[in-house]
Amino acid sequence: MEHTKHLWRAILLILIVIGLYVVLRAPIVHYFYPTFGEYGPYRGNSLREEMAMKVGHGTGIESCAQCHEDRVGEFIETAHAGINCETCHAPLATHVHFDDIEDFMANPDNYEWSDEMAILQAKDLCIRCHEAQPAKPHGFPQVTIVEHLAENEVENSPDVCLDCHDPHDPSM
Repeated sequence: MEHTKHLWRAILLILIVIGLYVVLRAPIVHYFYPTFGEYGPYRGNSLREEMAMKVGHGTGIESCAQCHEDRVGEFIETAHAGINCETCHAPLATHVHFDDIEDFMANPDNYEWSDEMAILQAKDLCIRCHEAQPAKPHGFPQVTIVEHLAENEVENSPDVCLDCHDPHDPSM
């Protein structure tokens, strides 16, 4: 019985560590992730970060507008306007070969397209943003893909979303 004081000290130390964790966790998480908890136990900015992500070797919608000004002009009026073209399409470098993006942006007429612009599998892209999740803001268009396909009597395929929806004009 004389050594139980070590056991009680260990228990007290564990309780202090747990108490500090409970008290300090929320302020620390809020400091590093200010939008955590905005839509449940998630970072509220994660969707906005995904939309703003620049992928590949282009400069996003600006580099596409060099050659596709009309298409980009229509696109920026839609609900998907904040999404960079390369998020859904392949990187610009697979469509136009260039060594220096700044030179391409300054002189796009000096370059010819090298290949058709690839489109990543639409279903995987659409689900990334539109699969129903409690973390999404209220009013954000969401679907449970299995139920949505069953309701519309559509078979699952890589580009199933594009059969009914135009991502360049997402209004329904």
